[in-house]
Amino acid sequence: MMTEPVHILHPSLWESLIKADPANVCKRSRARFDEATKSYLLDFLQERYRIEPNSQAIESVAGPIPEGGPSIDLQVILITYLLSAQEKPLVDKLVAGSSLRGGKSFFQGSHSFPLDPLIEQYGRDTQGFLNRGLSLGGVQEDYGDISIRFPALPRVPVVMILWGADEEFPSRLSVLFDTSIDQQLSLDAIYGLVTEICHRMTAKGRMVV
Repeated sequence: MMTEPVHILHPSLWESLIKADPANVCKRSRARFDEATKSYLLDFLQERYRIEPNSQAIESVAGPIPEGGPSIDLQVILITYLLSAQEKPLVDKLVAGSSLRGGKSFFQGSHSFPLDPLIEQYGRDTQGFLNRGLSLGGVQEDYGDISIRFPALPRVPVVMILWGADEEFPSRLSVLFDTSIDQQLSLDAIYGLVTEICHRMTAKGRMVV
């Protein structure tokens, strides 16, 4: 489990969001804007967050709540998504992170997806993997032994595919994305997004309902 945040919530992100046109942001990102509080409402999995640019605050308002509130990484991801999301449909073609532009060199070393804890926990418990994924709002797919499509952000699904361990082969876990994802998020935000999902799948980040 990562103990230090990957991202820094730089003031320039808030400044850019303050200057952005709410109607345009919502059209691109499928977020909602609350005129009364001048804040955005954005879903991540089954969690809903209120993002208030003027007060520079992000709070959970619905769904399971991460203990201690949203991590710095998730806060950066939510703001980055509001700023960078594009009004484009899904391509419905799945690719690995290494197939994205620049992904082959980026998603390695310290930016390798933290999948080992999931493999350790679910390698011989594919039903547990499915049950946990469904509890996070995922939908079962038909890849591998068990696969789950997570509605990570309104325009950003993430698919995890698990092959369970047997007498001949160890367990394997893959993460795939719609090919449009690099038009919605930067590579480091994609890494952070997968990391947040992994933390919830292993229940290392406690959630309060």
